[in-house]
Amino acid sequence: METKAPASFIHVYCPELMAMINPGEWTDCPYYRGQPLDMSKTDEALKQIFRCHVQCDCKILYRYFDNGTMVERVQDSVENPESLRRILSLVMKPSKKPGKTRKKRILIVDDDVDFLEMHTAVLSNRGYSVITAQNSKECLEKLKKARPDVVVLDVMMEQFDAGFEASKKIKKECPRLPVILLTSIGAQTGLEFSSNAEILKATGADVLLDKPVSPKVFIDEIEKLTAGRPRG
Repeated sequence: METKAPASFIHVYCPELMAMINPGEWTDCPYYRGQPLDMSKTDEALKQIFRCHVQCDCKILYRYFDNGTMVERVQDSVENPESLRRILSLVMKPSKKPGKTRKKRILIVDDDVDFLEMHTAVLSNRGYSVITAQNSKECLEKLKKARPDVVVLDVMMEQFDAGFEASKKIKKECPRLPVILLTSIGAQTGLEFSSNAEILKATGADVLLDKPVSPKVFIDEIEKLTAGRPRG
């Protein structure tokens, strides 16, 4: 069974063995026939690594985490023990591996259950996490707990303009949270808005889409709005 190398390490190239050596396994080194090196005892490790580095002119390969990013370096020459001490301190400090990023969350608010089910499936297949609500009150209740990356609001729900009012409240509480408005008012009533720009300005929403909206357009707009937002 293959043994994985530790996330952070320091190895030295041994010209005698023609291989990179883990300091903890140096019992076969022609110049070091003592016990395996205890890397937790920094001063002892420092002396031994530096002695062998000078003796054999070994290259030193080391890996460590820097603010969650893995860094790997090769040092051809170490001038003095203090330079090596700095390398050891990087390798030996507790690693802070980046945690798993959560899926981006989309809160969809619509009183049409079929719409919710269909678009939940569409978004889930694209790797999003989906939270649903069936009215503006439920939307506002779930907003803080769910911490969505985008809110998708139907305009006509419990009231004719429920989505408009919900958008205003969302933008008041979370100005930077993207909101998409979906409306079928024009198709259902024959009314025409003077311009999408006026609606967006009045409600604070970022995008206004007419229902029915194609899955491609729906996904494209969400991807545009989430592209610059970090995952939590």
